[in-house]
Amino acid sequence: MNKLNYYSHSGHCYPELVQKENGKTVVEFKSILWKNDYERINRAFLDRIKEPLKDGIKLLCEVSVSYTPQYGLSLHIQDIDISYTLGDIEAEKTAAIERLKKEGVFSLNKTLTHALLPKRIAVISVESSKGFADFQEIIDAQQNRFSVFRMLFPALLQGDKAVESILQAMNRIKKVSHHFDAVAIIRGGGGDVGLSCFNHFKLAHAIATFPIPVYTGIGHSTNETVAEMVSFYNGITPTKVAQQLIDQFEHFEDVVLEAQDRIISRANEYITRQSRELQLHSRIIQQTTVHRLKSEMQRIAIMQIDLTKNSKSLLYQDRQNMQSMASRISIGSSHCVLTASERTHLLSKHISLITSHQLMRSNSTLENLERIISMADPKNILKRGYSISTVNGKPIRDVSQIKVGDLVSTTLMDGTFESEVKEIKS
Repeated sequence: MNKLNYYSHSGHCYPELVQKENGKTVVEFKSILWKNDYERINRAFLDRIKEPLKDGIKLLCEVSVSYTPQYGLSLHIQDIDISYTLGDIEAEKTAAIERLKKEGVFSLNKTLTHALLPKRIAVISVESSKGFADFQEIIDAQQNRFSVFRMLFPALLQGDKAVESILQAMNRIKKVSHHFDAVAIIRGGGGDVGLSCFNHFKLAHAIATFPIPVYTGIGHSTNETVAEMVSFYNGITPTKVAQQLIDQFEHFEDVVLEAQDRIISRANEYITRQSRELQLHSRIIQQTTVHRLKSEMQRIAIMQIDLTKNSKSLLYQDRQNMQSMASRISIGSSHCVLTASERTHLLSKHISLITSHQLMRSNSTLENLERIISMADPKNILKRGYSISTVNGKPIRDVSQIKVGDLVSTTLMDGTFESEVKEIKS
């Protein structure tokens, strides 16, 4: 059935039936499925395989042939064999398995190295599905013990567009796969045809070759799909997948607690053993110390007696030496005082001579300086016929300082006069 062509206003269907060989259509026929027949058959599909009639499925039909001049030859569909449709699904599943094995990827995802603790899970599911809600509930119940981060990548998990939708979600996850430890494909219950998308080769191949482990929980317990076969872990239901993740945390916790118990036990054994050794060493040290103290006290008593004897002898010798030294010091001091007195007298005479000579030289130098200063005195210079001229209180050093009409003050030895400049010659 290429197209169902259901018309909701009338309730009738006008399916396009085709026969294909090697991907090419060799027969095409128009057919009619009246409203009553459609409702009956569709209800049987929903009851048996949990999915309605849809495009793209193979059918074994009971039909009657009719012909009218206006509409031509047509087939009236009266019933559909549901078992035949299920058989076709099984054939597709078998072909997908054989092809995956032939390409050597069937068990590839199962061989991946799993994270010790899968703490970051990418979830592919429908946000409103009960299966996803069950999965969340199991994880959330343990959040106080174990922290599991989940990020939802929404996708359709049933119907014609399911394969493409799941593949798109997987491609998005693949781009950021280094941020996740595993992928969980979560779906609620459904019949075998409702799960037909999980037998699709492209989807199964994507799961088998995915770079991180893929968990599947698509909600049924019979007729395992190809996607479940190639996944790293198939939990059958979303609840099983969630519990498997939690079990890994609990197993790791058990290992840690067991290791903790072993460490505590061995630490206690070590402490007990060391305590016994410490007590033994303490007794040995105590005994050794007492023995050593007695020995040292005896040695000190002997040394004290010897020290008393030796001290008296040394004191006597030192007293004799000090008396001898006092006598030598007295004689030596007298000699030194006499010698120092003579040297002091000689030095006093020498200093007196040097001082007198120095004073005479200094007086001569001062007299010479006095004569030089007297010669430089302005009064003596003026006596020799020189004069000092100023204009506005400033000495005149060159003619550029004055101009015609300036009053020039001239100082001589015996007085001062003023003159007016009449002419300036260079």
